[in-house]
Amino acid sequence: MNWFGLFAALGGVSAILWLRSNHRKIGLSENEFWAVMWLMVAGGVIGAKLLFVILGWHHYTSGELSFWGDFGTGYVFFGGLIGAMLVAILFARVRGLGFWRGADYFAVALPLAHGIGRVGCFFTGCCPGKPPHPVQIYEALGLAAISLGCWFLLRRVENGNWVRGSVFCIYGVSYGVLRFLLDPLRADGRPERFLGISHQQGIALSLVLVSLVAWWWLKRSTS
Repeated sequence: MNWFGLFAALGGVSAILWLRSNHRKIGLSENEFWAVMWLMVAGGVIGAKLLFVILGWHHYTSGELSFWGDFGTGYVFFGGLIGAMLVAILFARVRGLGFWRGADYFAVALPLAHGIGRVGCFFTGCCPGKPPHPVQIYEALGLAAISLGCWFLLRRVENGNWVRGSVFCIYGVSYGVLRFLLDPLRADGRPERFLGISHQQGIALSLVLVSLVAWWWLKRSTS
């Protein structure tokens, strides 16, 4: 049985169903909701694969992996996040919708889906941790805490106490910190490249910085 596929599908369905129950609050019609969901899934898959190819190009040049023959191998979450966000921003602009209005709801759904998927990683044995650390479970628990925390904080946005986009920025900071701390425990080939920091840690720090700047800008633009 493909445990990763099972848990990834379970996580995706859970997140989509939760978002579907809030699609009116997000500001989407029924048709717009399903359209953007499919587009974001496509953008996420393309982005996740593209970043893996960029960071792991040596796997292909050495003949270890074939791009088409091993297409199902190698996806990077950060690439998927960037790809899905770019699609969402483009969709919102084309449809004349507010990106930040829906972003806070994705701050709950994304870590929910991601965390369930990490459980699948544990059972499959991918993204392993250095013994004796079950790093996939550590990340799943951290993501569950982020999702739950963002769900509670979402009420502040819905009540008008916080500016829209605040919870999504908190998600970005929280996950960036979590990934930065857990990455050294992973045993799936993450060489240190610059000042003792891996590529993944560098991206995680960038996510934290961008999220903090975005949060500051959102607050400033509404003050």
